[in-house]
Amino acid sequence: MSEVHRILDQYDRVMSGDAWHGDPIWKVLEGPTAEQAATNVSPAAHSIWELVSHMTFWETEVYRRLKHLPPRSPGKLNFPAVLEPTAENWSKTLNEFRQSNCDFRSALSQLDDSQLDQPLPGRDKAAYVEVHGVIQHNLYHAGQIALLRKIVTTK
Repeated sequence: MSEVHRILDQYDRVMSGDAWHGDPIWKVLEGPTAEQAATNVSPAAHSIWELVSHMTFWETEVYRRLKHLPPRSPGKLNFPAVLEPTAENWSKTLNEFRQSNCDFRSALSQLDDSQLDQPLPGRDKAAYVEVHGVIQHNLYHAGQIALLRKIVTTK
């Protein structure tokens, strides 16, 4: 199995498969309503909705790097404002995250193992570090979402 396929396997396990750490991200995202996803449990913490939008931004940003597209400024995109907490808007946010998952996975699958050690255009980190960074980043925030979900769904 190639290294790219090993990374894809890890990504798939983290997102929706048989993850060693526990529930995959899409299982963690099952259940919260739009109102629950938009709930801020503390002024110092982001909501589930904010975290999903944040993960979407960074996963899309690394996809853009892999495709040699120009970077976007993180600014307001890093943690964009939450839309009105309706079921339709929450579904839209989740669909945007699903699309970023598909785009990222597709770009990663098109890499050759030899490209993993090469820095991406305008970056000082190798593609290997960038793609693993997405996986690590998503897992980090999945843990936060799992805790927030317990808090907001038991109120």
